[in-house]
Amino acid sequence: MAKKGVLSQGTQVWILHGSPLTLTRILCVKAIVWGDDSSTDINSTCLDEPDTATSEQGLNTPGDGSLQIDTDPKNATHMILLQAAQAKEEVGVYVGWSDGVGTPTLTSGTVELPDTRSWSYATARLRKGSPVFDADSLVNHTIPMKRQTEVIDEFKVV
Repeated sequence: MAKKGVLSQGTQVWILHGSPLTLTRILCVKAIVWGDDSSTDINSTCLDEPDTATSEQGLNTPGDGSLQIDTDPKNATHMILLQAAQAKEEVGVYVGWSDGVGTPTLTSGTVELPDTRSWSYATARLRKGSPVFDADSLVNHTIPMKRQTEVIDEFKVV
């Protein structure tokens, strides 16, 4: 029986942040949502058009997304992520899919992604999210992010 897709389990997330730039793997991310892009419509209808409006596609507006963690103050990477969100920092977000292994590297301010797994990445401005305290659950944060770029997908080719 053929495999039908890529499991979420095994996905890893890194952020490019700070000054000087640092690439940090965020441990134990529970979910990442990129959000959907939208584009504006530019009206191109001529005045003598009697029936149907026409339009051209305008600029793309990157979507709003989020990163979710079960907040652990002993996990230094959670504290880095929360501090970046508190500062409303613009970060690079790099998601390594579970269809392979490999770690991105930072060379002279440029992130290089190995071709041993699929990747999704974008630049986003993080915002502070409040902790959530629910009965019979772990304290968690959903950290909103406003993407500044489209999501780029690079798929591992076998």
